[in-house]
Amino acid sequence: MKNYIHKTAMVDKKSEIGNNVSIGPYSIVHSNVRIGDNTIIESNSVIYPHTEIGENNKIYDHVIIGSDPQDLKFDINIKTHVQILDNNIIREYSSIHRSTKEEKPTNIFSNTMIMSNCHVGHDCLVGNNVIMSSMSMLGGHCMVEDNVVLGGNTLVHQNVRIGKLAMTAGGSRVSKDVIPYMLLGRSPVKHYCLNKLGIKRYGVDGEKYAVLEKAFKKLRKGDDLDSIQPMTEDLQYLISWFSVKSERGYHSFI
Repeated sequence: MKNYIHKTAMVDKKSEIGNNVSIGPYSIVHSNVRIGDNTIIESNSVIYPHTEIGENNKIYDHVIIGSDPQDLKFDINIKTHVQILDNNIIREYSSIHRSTKEEKPTNIFSNTMIMSNCHVGHDCLVGNNVIMSSMSMLGGHCMVEDNVVLGGNTLVHQNVRIGKLAMTAGGSRVSKDVIPYMLLGRSPVKHYCLNKLGIKRYGVDGEKYAVLEKAFKKLRKGDDLDSIQPMTEDLQYLISWFSVKSERGYHSFI
């Protein structure tokens, strides 16, 4: 199908535009940008060089993707980039910065929703089916795993890892890692229970959910998880998650 590019939009000839792409008024697409089929970019957005955007993405007004890292040590002449996969929604006034390393992009996977006024810092990895509620911000080098929900105005320190199916309460100040399957909140923030609703929506119920309840109780006590039976896939993942060295440690329990 034919593309729609508004007459006031500026699209560099060295960019690669797929089929059925819409680019709205006053948006700018720089050189060496790739935009996949059926992607919509609304008005006044800027896509900087070496950005790759997949198919079926919806990018709203005043979004900035691929601009320089907010890192005083960064050499702006290095060709680093942002990679966004498919079926994502990026709302108004959000910004996603390019990486600091040529071999590894700032990465947004698929089916993720980034609400208005959010920020994804350099070298971040945001997984599948993530929801970043409005005004959530990720410092550089953060990892947000699949099916995470960040409540509104969640501020995440650089080098923090947030495990899959975790959820943060609105206004959380996250300075350490967030354990998978957990709810994090209060002031100061702590892990206070399982993300019961999110876990069960994902299809973890019955005996599998009971195993995670046992794991939560043991973690609160500081006990080892290896003795829990049966050894479900979710429990194996949780144990392996702790085997990866943490840059920041993780938040304690209530």
